[in-house]
Amino acid sequence: MTEDILISVRGLHTLDIEQEEEETDELEMTMPGKYYFRNGKHYVLFEETDEESQSVVKNRFKLSEDRLEISKKGAMNTTMTFQRGEKSSSWYGTPVGDVQLGIEVTDMQLMESDDEIEMNVAYALEMNSEHVSDSRIRLRIMERNKGLFRI
Repeated sequence: MTEDILISVRGLHTLDIEQEEEETDELEMTMPGKYYFRNGKHYVLFEETDEESQSVVKNRFKLSEDRLEISKKGAMNTTMTFQRGEKSSSWYGTPVGDVQLGIEVTDMQLMESDDEIEMNVAYALEMNSEHVSDSRIRLRIMERNKGLFRI
């Protein structure tokens, strides 16, 4: 895989509302980024712009067979760890305050080919020690110049 890539990040959250109803919240974004592979791990670097403040958030995703680490720096600040078979805790800093997150991975799959990497993670999400959603994240990384990227 070359250094210049496109990354698609798709998040799906099924929210618990009064334990009788469910609401689904979905977000997908695609942007250019940089890729490199070191010490058996895939690294993806990209920037996004916070819609409200128009400030830049620098992202670093570190992927391996049983772990995904997402670091954000800027208007949002966090390091979230998705580890197969473990529950993790982290702080998610926003311009309006910090939230404590709990992440418990229920399924994780990493698929690799010469010109594409895909990672799917299913997890339970807690905010301030309360379960708020069953969630999924899908990352798709593809060489930027291949012209094969599809959403």
